[in-house]
Amino acid sequence: MSSSKKSEMMTLLYFNLPGRAEISRLILAYAGADFEDKRIEFSEWPKLKPTLPYNQLPTLDVDGQKLCQSMTVARFLANKYNLTGHSAASKAQADEVCDALKDMQEKLFPVALNRNNPTVMKEKLAEALKVCTPGFANLEKRLESRGGQFMAGNTLTWADLFLHNVVRMLTMCGGESALAGCYKIKNLNSRVAALPNIK
Repeated sequence: MSSSKKSEMMTLLYFNLPGRAEISRLILAYAGADFEDKRIEFSEWPKLKPTLPYNQLPTLDVDGQKLCQSMTVARFLANKYNLTGHSAASKAQADEVCDALKDMQEKLFPVALNRNNPTVMKEKLAEALKVCTPGFANLEKRLESRGGQFMAGNTLTWADLFLHNVVRMLTMCGGESALAGCYKIKNLNSRVAALPNIK
């Protein structure tokens, strides 16, 4: 069993930035997985794009089989490394949180991509906060209703790693105000950030 695990080759392909591949990178890092973190520059994209199944990144190559779509890749890795939850209910809770976080992340991408244009960045941040502020308030309530320690099943799941990823992105974009009053989320994020393979 261990020899087959050693022989498995995984390559995560994405641009040289966090973006949609970062949750998969976090899962792989937390698991201590052996993988190639292959990053391309934007200049390489026009030539690569037509060769991909959906003309999109990221992709995950596992022993020659290519997986596509960022959430599919992340969910596959979460399942592989036992980070989805220990019951059908906790798995659904984790998926629910990840879907909510993905909605917020999508609103933050335009903010991050306009960091060199302060005027546009400010406009995009204002738009993002209309989604992120109530979004995090809702997640704070969900976290509290589930015991206040983890987002799903009272154990660490990929939802907690994804939360850390989106909070980090929010902070990088200057949107910390969206976390006002979210004390349990801040505490959870600090605990995830302190994990040995994450910090």
